[in-house]
Amino acid sequence: KKIIAISEMVKRDILKHYCLPTDKVEVVYNGVRLDRFHPDNKRRYRNEVRKRIGVLGDVVMILFVGSGFERKGLEYLVRAVELLGCENWRLVLVGKGDWNHYLRFVSEQTRKKIITLDPVDNVETLYAAADLFVLPSIYEPFGNANLEALASGLPIVTSQNTGAAEIITPKKEGMVVEDPANPEAIAEAIGYLMDSKVREPMGKFARLLAERFTQKRNAEAMLKIYRAM
Repeated sequence: KKIIAISEMVKRDILKHYCLPTDKVEVVYNGVRLDRFHPDNKRRYRNEVRKRIGVLGDVVMILFVGSGFERKGLEYLVRAVELLGCENWRLVLVGKGDWNHYLRFVSEQTRKKIITLDPVDNVETLYAAADLFVLPSIYEPFGNANLEALASGLPIVTSQNTGAAEIITPKKEGMVVEDPANPEAIAEAIGYLMDSKVREPMGKFARLLAERFTQKRNAEAMLKIYRAM
């Protein structure tokens, strides 16, 4: 029998806690729908969506997608944006949970720059409207939202405690924060991506990286394991 882990981080955890031989655990990364999550969506949806949710002009839209807010590090992201050294941003939070619990950590002025949305079926349109994606999870076996953002051509900020951090080259496709409970570190990573001249080439590399993680590749890797058993 084999155990399939979705990241090297998860494999290490399994080996540590269950004392298994290394060859019993195989890593198969998740895949993403590259047709659904695509940079071309910006041309289709960006202006319409930004107008609808209230992100106007050249404001930098920082996107967070996820539920289970405590584990996803939402508190530290909210605290981080208050530390940004500029005003030209909006933080758009997408998920299901008690937003007010987390918004209380920041000033009223900062809360006015944060937009909260319920989960939507066409989440790809929100990636299309965004300029960068942040998921500073306390623990995340992989983080499909990271992969969706990369496929959409967005540079990401994620934490060392996510499986997706394994595939990122810092300052190429995104930024990796060592300590997700450190708002200053998250703010520094976001601040690096506030410059469009930095973001745009990173977004292109992000898409190229995502193209290596197709659903077909995921299925073929699974089948290879099954056939070898």
